[in-house]
Amino acid sequence: MLAFSVVSFFIFGLSLGADFTGDAILIGTFKDRDVSSDEVRAAFEKEGIGVDSLDIRDGRNLYLRARFLSEESHQHLLRILGTFDGFDEQSFVSRGPTIGMQLRRNALTAILVALAAIILYIAWAFRHVSRPVSSWIYGLVAITALIHDITIPTGLFSFLRIEIDTLFVSALLTILGFSVHDTIVVFDRVRENLKKAEGTKKFADIVEASVRETFTRSVNTSLTTILALVAIYFFGGASTHNLALALIVGILVGTYSSIFIASPLLVTIEQWKRK
Repeated sequence: MLAFSVVSFFIFGLSLGADFTGDAILIGTFKDRDVSSDEVRAAFEKEGIGVDSLDIRDGRNLYLRARFLSEESHQHLLRILGTFDGFDEQSFVSRGPTIGMQLRRNALTAILVALAAIILYIAWAFRHVSRPVSSWIYGLVAITALIHDITIPTGLFSFLRIEIDTLFVSALLTILGFSVHDTIVVFDRVRENLKKAEGTKKFADIVEASVRETFTRSVNTSLTTILALVAIYFFGGASTHNLALALIVGILVGTYSSIFIASPLLVTIEQWKRK
């Protein structure tokens, strides 16, 4: 899955939404008669104009969202809407690519800051655990698993050509929080079992026992969360559809990574250090 996600990213790239490329929002009213969204879409398609979102409520109130529009394109849009007698523009806001670039930088910064904070927190929380691996190793192992967890949803969105927007970034940050909590639960049990063993058991056996002890809890927590997200995916509004999909995939792989990636990697590093 990880390899597929990376390959997909390099082949297809990311389909950035209007949040990151700049967008335009136009709100207006049809005063003379009711107009359907199909009529307006057909008029736009005839002129070769594409829009990201178009909604007409009660046949009169238009909400339109498109990629960044210059003033010339804005006026062209108004001329098309003017063919429907009685159209009145109420507001128009256009955010240029510069704002979209700033949002991209802010999103990347938020993810990197979250990862750095997680390393520092785990290193501090496990500061009294220095044998057989240091507390920093716990943090680095957790980050490795987290990178895996956010790479797979990103690769899936890349493959399916689903637009990346600020909600997707929110989903990634949520996945980071959920997954690291799952990993810390396992690591905390490892810490407790290390104290109980007092050097009488192999580290690999202690980690395996810790995973077994926390397995049911991890699966049950993830399952109940995913069931709620599945309901949102199928019965929620369109605006939450992609958010729910990203969270479902992220939580699934997060649960998998805390058990089958983070823990085995911790053992592998301990065995490598002994050699």
